[in-house]
Amino acid sequence: MSPRIKVMTYNIHFTIGSDDRPDWKRTADLIRAENPDVAGLEEVTIRHHRSPEVDTVKEFRNYLHWNVLFGKAIDICDGKGEYGLAVASKHPMKEVAKIYLPTPDGIEERIFFVVKVSAPIPFYCIVTHFSWTGEYENDDRGRLDSIRLITENVRNNRWFPAFLTGDLNTFTGTPALRFLHDEWDVANDAEPDTPTAVISGNRPKQIDFIASYPKNAFALRKFTIHPDRLVSDHNPVTAVFEPK
Repeated sequence: MSPRIKVMTYNIHFTIGSDDRPDWKRTADLIRAENPDVAGLEEVTIRHHRSPEVDTVKEFRNYLHWNVLFGKAIDICDGKGEYGLAVASKHPMKEVAKIYLPTPDGIEERIFFVVKVSAPIPFYCIVTHFSWTGEYENDDRGRLDSIRLITENVRNNRWFPAFLTGDLNTFTGTPALRFLHDEWDVANDAEPDTPTAVISGNRPKQIDFIASYPKNAFALRKFTIHPDRLVSDHNPVTAVFEPK
């Protein structure tokens, strides 16, 4: 049997739980309990104003004894802190690219972050966090352009086999999700109706996704939306893949 690969995506909400308490260790414990081969993490901060002494990346690295790579998207807290994405893995990793997504001037800059994971079967992990619904005019087009940009880079640079992880801030039926389904195998199709967060208008929606590229490269063996919504305002999502 081929080695299986467990992939996780998790918007950690600055390690602030739904009880409004920042606790990086609680977040790290949940990630360790899920025990993925790789975890794409969103809303990762260094020196957030609610925990100004905490370098979340360093704390995770030292506490978990895992490799953790950080992709900064923006400065926060008047330049005293940093905000972005991270990839955590028990396997050796190296950064491949950090690429900015298309967003209008004056809107929060967004990125996708690419690493290569030296697991028994090497693969790439891409983590991203798209603009939220209603953030700017015609943002649906922005998310579509973002997933197109990611896919073009993966294809043209041969960054595959690959797993895309992220808070895509969009849901079934939107142009971005239709494109994602055209080009990638979307693990969430195993459980499409379970929400992973609450978006604007107090609407529970599934917006946290895991997908694999190229299509038909992997068989999905298990897909899980973890029930916890205390540690973060998003549910952790995991998928177990086996190469075909």
